[in-house]
Formats: sequence, C-alpha cells, structure tokens
Amino acid sequence: MAGPRTPASTADALAMLKTALGFLAAADAADLPVAILAECLHGLEHADAIEAAARARFLAAFDAQDGAVDDGQRTTRTWVIHQTRVTRGQAGEYRAVQGLAECHPILVAGLAEGEGDVLTKSVALQLAKWTNALPPEYRVQAEQILVAAARAGAD
Repeated sequence: MAGPRTPASTADALAMLKTALGFLAAADAADLPVAILAECLHGLEHADAIEAAARARFLAAFDAQDGAVDDGQRTTRTWVIHQTRVTRGQAGEYRAVQGLAECHPILVAGLAEGEGDVLTKSVALQLAKWTNALPPEYRVQAEQILVAAARAGAD
C-alpha cells in the first residue's frame, strides 16, 4: 500500500481533503468498533487543528490583500458570511482564528503540527485570550512555554 501522496497545488490539496472527508462521512460508523471510532475522533480533532491553522493564515492573507473589497464586500467577515454561506456566529469564530495568525504565530504553529494532542482550536483560542492579557514583550515567550507544555502532555 502506497503512503499518502503530497498534493501538487492548493486545488489538488483541497480535492484530496474533500475526498478524505467524504470517505469518512460515508463510513458506516455504527458498524465500526469503539477503538476505530476513537481513532477517527482523535484524527478529526487533529485535522481540525491543522485546518484552523490553514484557515487562520488564509484569512489573514486574504484580509491583508483586501480580498473582500475586490468582491464587493466591506470586510472579510461579511465576505465569509456571503460567499461561503456560514452564519454570523461561525464567521465570528473564523475572525478569532484569523486573529491567531495575525497576533499569535506560535499558537498557529502549534495548531499546524497536528500530531499528538499539541493544541486544539478551542485551546489555542483560550491561550490567546490569556496571553493577550500579558504585556506584549512577554507574549511570545509565554506562548512558547505553553506550546512546549502542551507538547509534553500538559492539559
């Protein structure tokens, strides 16, 4: 059995992502043993963390390039609501994730690792809230400590 192939482009990566998620969505979960279900749930959480890191970076770049304005929207948040058809609440969460890329690159890097249980999206957002309360000159070091602690297994 061949290992996973590396996508050749962003379009190829998105197609592979949709195919993989489609496979999992079509699986007969009720017939799977608990160990496989647990493995799938862990894997989906890891994938969600990686997806959040990717979304954060793409949204930050899209916003920095005024992509929403090019499409007739005033803000990236309104563009996301109207173009990707998500709710206002979901767009707000995406804006929070975008803020990670803009102000918390250490946390985004932890999300992007996706191996083990380094960071989940919800934990990264909570850590960002905590470190935002610190003086700016200490944030990077604090986030490095927190990500290292997460890598070591801290909750």
